[in-house]
Amino acid sequence: MNMSSSRRWANPALWAVALVLINVLWMNVAKQTAPNEINTADQFERFREVDVAPVFGTQDALPAVFSTTFSSLSLDQANVSYTVRLNNESIVFSWSGVLTDEVPDWEGDLTPGTYVVETVVEEGIQVEQVLLLQPFETVQMTGHVVLSFLLVAIAGLEQGVRAFIAKNTKTTAAPTTTSTAPFKPSAYNEQETLAWDDTDSPWREPVR
Repeated sequence: MNMSSSRRWANPALWAVALVLINVLWMNVAKQTAPNEINTADQFERFREVDVAPVFGTQDALPAVFSTTFSSLSLDQANVSYTVRLNNESIVFSWSGVLTDEVPDWEGDLTPGTYVVETVVEEGIQVEQVLLLQPFETVQMTGHVVLSFLLVAIAGLEQGVRAFIAKNTKTTAAPTTTSTAPFKPSAYNEQETLAWDDTDSPWREPVR
């Protein structure tokens, strides 16, 4: 394979690598979670509101994980519970038990809206609640399509610009000029130089 063939294949190969990399990066971004603290050990309220905003204007449900931990330094046993309602009306999920129970994480999809978390505990119990959302999971496939299309469009535009510049460079190249002498020398004829006519002599016989 010669040098020109290697250069011809190098640029498309680089764009192909860029296409793979940008899709891998977007896939990692789409799987990232956004934590929302509901209650902490230092700050607790029985009613907490959390807004689940739509992503890029879509009303698709977002994957979510709701984690709750109850603990106490002064109580050995107590009743604990929490309830999550959408728009403070319909119950989305709830759990109730005692302090020594292991609270399972809730996993599901939450539609955009305002959620109210009601947590019921006795005095002296610390509560830690976190809502993890994956906002870009719902638009992951759309993101792959859009990013791939944009990258292919940029690659095509780059190739077009290269071809346009190369074409203009050839057409605007300065033409080669040849210098001409101001006087054209006459052809030299040896026979004409050697031939001598007597009538051409400047000396003539005297008139008698």
